[in-house]
Amino acid sequence: MVEVWRYWEFEHPSSCVVRVIATPTGLELFAVDVLQIVAPILINDFVRSIEVQKRLVMMENNQVSLVSTLSALSIHSLISLTIVEHNVVRQFMQWVRTNVMPVFKNDVSLIAVEQPKYLFQEIDYSQKDSLIKYLYFQNSESWSSNSIDLYLKFIFKKLPLPASCPQTIDLNSIDSRTRYFQVLKTVLRSASSYEYVYEELVIRSANLLIAQSLDLLVYYHLKKLNESDFNQVLEQGLILQALRTMVNKSIDNFKDLKPMYLNLLDYFSAEMLALD
Repeated sequence: MVEVWRYWEFEHPSSCVVRVIATPTGLELFAVDVLQIVAPILINDFVRSIEVQKRLVMMENNQVSLVSTLSALSIHSLISLTIVEHNVVRQFMQWVRTNVMPVFKNDVSLIAVEQPKYLFQEIDYSQKDSLIKYLYFQNSESWSSNSIDLYLKFIFKKLPLPASCPQTIDLNSIDSRTRYFQVLKTVLRSASSYEYVYEELVIRSANLLIAQSLDLLVYYHLKKLNESDFNQVLEQGLILQALRTMVNKSIDNFKDLKPMYLNLLDYFSAEMLALD
């Protein structure tokens, strides 16, 4: 599953604060912080102009927000934009190399985010065998080799999805979607609407792993509170809504994806509840 990251703050000579997370693939900086210094004109349009990562980050007051981050390579690529001053980018990167990177190199403990170790977090979704091993450990019979193949294609968006958020006019569905978003807002304060989250994490995202993580957070929250309607609420979750809108529903084993996905959430949440 996708991790929730913690960040560190560094004061830039411009008096701006730059927030940084340390991932296994390297440091990533909050995009808004970088652009505020090197290219303020791009702040409102950087999603379409620059290659960004989407990360779930633990913010102040233990609230989780969806944050756009930039790797060193992405920051360096700003030089290719004609509206950006090349020297400003180079100076910023020099500041990062001198003042930020040494802190993480000298203190390995900063890179390791302290959090409980769940088995589901060890799944490598790019490797089919990794998921199979997890399901064997759970003694699960809710899958087949073909359904796992289909699930992985779906999660990595190798199956066609419509380019808009699905709408609903059924009152019960509207109520369930509202409930889903209410729970989501308790952990994702940066979300302005259900449609915004769906567009960011299903339509625009390279894969559906963060969307799956948010489904899990809602599922876990509702089960922990012993909510009786959690299945109806999950019907309006990001993944099941995306699944319902798949263009080609004639694929073999398509009907197996929903129960398999719900079983995965059940296994994941059981691990979280056991460690509470």
